[in-house]
Amino acid sequence: MEEEKQSAPGTASNNSVSWLGAVGFLAFISGIILAIIAGIVVEPRTIISVDPTIIEGPAKHPSTVATVVLILAILGIIVGVLNITAKEVLLLMVAAIALIVVNSSGIGGFQGFDILDKLVRGLGTTITDVLNYFGRLMAPAAVIAAVRALFAVGFPG
Repeated sequence: MEEEKQSAPGTASNNSVSWLGAVGFLAFISGIILAIIAGIVVEPRTIISVDPTIIEGPAKHPSTVATVVLILAILGIIVGVLNITAKEVLLLMVAAIALIVVNSSGIGGFQGFDILDKLVRGLGTTITDVLNYFGRLMAPAAVIAAVRALFAVGFPG
């Protein structure tokens, strides 16, 4: 009798990509593109002046920012459910932690890459905003991977 192999999410039993894998991949690519475009176009915060103490104002378009974050969260859930395998959990966790550290590293009142605004106005802010949106995409996937890892530890076998 043949033993049926346990295939990873998004792959068929013959190691070809299934339609679920394709949907997960498209969700990931769409999320990355949306994060980049939103980070450039839809500013979640408005920097009023660039000096040693960054003054942050409210978002220019708060309802648009909320919509983008909701879409990124939904895409992140799809990615987490369809794309993350047991082998990728550790790598995803390390990447998510790296995103959190980069986004929260404030030096001298600046957040993330805002210091680059001294060189080119808006460059650091845009990079930070893109990373913030990318973090919003990957956070749900990381939570799903963490829950899966906890279940794997709690229910061995």
